[in-house]
Amino acid sequence: MAQRALNQDAITCSICLDLLKDPVTVPCGHSYCMDCIQTHWNQQVRFSCPQCRESFTPRPVLVKTTMFADLLEELKRTGLTAPPPDRCYAGPGDVSCDLCSGRKLKAVKSCLQCLVSYCESHLQPHHEVAMLQKHQLVAPSDKLQENLCSQHNKLMEIFCRTDEQVICYLCCMDQHKGHDTVSCAAERAQRQEELQTRRPLLLQSLQDKETEQERLRQQAQDISRSAQTAVQRSGDDFREMALLLEKRRSEVEQQIRSEEQSQLQQVQELQDKLQRDVTELKRTLSELDTLSLTPDHNQFIQLCPPLVRATQSTESETESRIQTRTRRNLEDLTRAVSELKDKLQLTLKEFQLPEPEPVNFREDFLRYACDITLDPNTAHGYLSLSEGNRRATNMNQPQSYLNHPHRFSSLRQVLSREGLTGRCYWEVELTWKGVVEIGVTYKDINRKGYDVESLFGNNNKSWALQCEKSLYTFWFNIVRSEVPGPVSNRVGVYLDHSAGALSFYSVKDQTMILLHRVQTTFTQPLHAGLGVYRGDSACFPKLT
Repeated sequence: MAQRALNQDAITCSICLDLLKDPVTVPCGHSYCMDCIQTHWNQQVRFSCPQCRESFTPRPVLVKTTMFADLLEELKRTGLTAPPPDRCYAGPGDVSCDLCSGRKLKAVKSCLQCLVSYCESHLQPHHEVAMLQKHQLVAPSDKLQENLCSQHNKLMEIFCRTDEQVICYLCCMDQHKGHDTVSCAAERAQRQEELQTRRPLLLQSLQDKETEQERLRQQAQDISRSAQTAVQRSGDDFREMALLLEKRRSEVEQQIRSEEQSQLQQVQELQDKLQRDVTELKRTLSELDTLSLTPDHNQFIQLCPPLVRATQSTESETESRIQTRTRRNLEDLTRAVSELKDKLQLTLKEFQLPEPEPVNFREDFLRYACDITLDPNTAHGYLSLSEGNRRATNMNQPQSYLNHPHRFSSLRQVLSREGLTGRCYWEVELTWKGVVEIGVTYKDINRKGYDVESLFGNNNKSWALQCEKSLYTFWFNIVRSEVPGPVSNRVGVYLDHSAGALSFYSVKDQTMILLHRVQTTFTQPLHAGLGVYRGDSACFPKLT
């Protein structure tokens, strides 16, 4: 026991950190190996103690401490081992032995029952004592105090299944009395067994996720390769088109220059001929002037031509025809180039990747918001329009509408003024106890008589979402489809006319939940419509 209580720092040289050899004691009382302290002083100008720094003058004469040396020899014979190397001492971030005094060693195990961490030496009783052998040893931990109950300061080794909480035995007799409790070991064993059962499922799920991850990675690579190929091919095609346009531009320019030279040559020929005619006419006029001065009538008649017929020259007509033909040729060529430019611009405008359809977030749909108002000329006689012709309300009395060929005569329906094409988004706000129909229809839907084909969704010209307090139903061409989804007092409608897409959404806050989607081909502009019955009301709120 004395050996175990001995502070090993007292028999360890602080210079070599080993057991003292030929121990000597300096005047201040600290002990060192004789060789260690002599070597240390040989390297110093002043002679001082390495531990307390006390100086000695003159240099002390050192003599082996016989009693200390005999004690060390005795301890070695009884099994004292050398002090541990420096790497076994606990450092920053290490869990230290709770029983070590002085400089603490690293802990090798922590005991969950003792709530103490032990070095190798202090752990020995847990290997030798029968009762301690039953304790649970774990890797060194500095969080053992977390296993103590904060209320009773007792070890928490019981699990309350009722409250899903780790507790101590005193808690079982207090606030957890009567609860379903088991030992932590039993709960762990059960969960361990469940984990083993779930492990194959987890492994399969992991495999599926990794397979999907690999598929997506491959898909991403394929997309990148396809995009790179498309960029390269489109670049080659555009460069080829540029070369073709440049070649055609050069040909057109050459054609214009050729036409210019041809017409200029004809004009030059006409100019030369006119010059000759002018010279000839001047000569003739001079001769006639001279002849007119001749007094002899007979001589005048003989020299003068029988009749100078001043026929209108056709040179001007010829010149006019040349100018007209030249101007017409150049105008035709210019018009052809302009038409080609317009066709190219139209083609380039259509040659674009379509924007992705918005999903889930309302702000994405609001980019395509359109202003919807109702057309009073289409409203059934019992529908009252208000709020700037945005709201339709079913009334008990007929309204003061004039007769109009576009009015619904039997069904309480109304259409929007606006014809809808392109990408459009609008919302319908419902105030209803019975049924309201949200329709999208062609303008030429039947509106007269009691024909049920004029009902939204009962023909191939309209699509309708029927809204009731507890469910939605979609109708097209008399075919009824159940629509799952949360019922909301606001429904969003998204139309992509050119893509043939029509979607209905339940709108809650800023979240869009898809109710039903139509994929078809629209052949005419569409109109928004409302069917309002049983005193209900619906409106198109402003979104912009």
